[in-house]
Amino acid sequence: MLKLISMAKIMQKQLIALVSVASLFIPGNIALARTHGAHCLNNNNGELNQCKVNVDISGKRLDIKFDKEEYQDANFTLKKEQITELSTGDYAKTQVKKSIAKGILSPIGGIISAIDKQARIQIAIVYLDAQNNQNVTLVDIPSRYALLFRQELETMTGLKVKK
Repeated sequence: MLKLISMAKIMQKQLIALVSVASLFIPGNIALARTHGAHCLNNNNGELNQCKVNVDISGKRLDIKFDKEEYQDANFTLKKEQITELSTGDYAKTQVKKSIAKGILSPIGGIISAIDKQARIQIAIVYLDAQNNQNVTLVDIPSRYALLFRQELETMTGLKVKK
């Protein structure tokens, strides 16, 4: 039994060495796009609907694709240059409320109450549309994935998430 444990430790060390050496020869930008399951603001119906958010760091873009077939016309892509601000927490609530006040978003009952959920984190993304008008979208993501998602957004955009 003791011999089996020591063999496992040797194999583990060899694997770590192999991975370390391989990382020197494999480009670091291979996996620079990651897809996250979330709820996203659907600008067509003003609701948070299930979606997939792809943060493509190397391509410098954010893709939001809704899961249901009936919402496919609300899918959109934002290029790095379009994104002007990232925020979360109370600051995100303020951004959404400002957008409602400006008429960018219609008064949406479910959005503000959804922002108050504790098991999830909401990130407001302020961006410029094709006509150079300021808009905001909201991504509601499980808190256990939020740190990685936030880091990817910050890396892709060069912006810091405001709290």
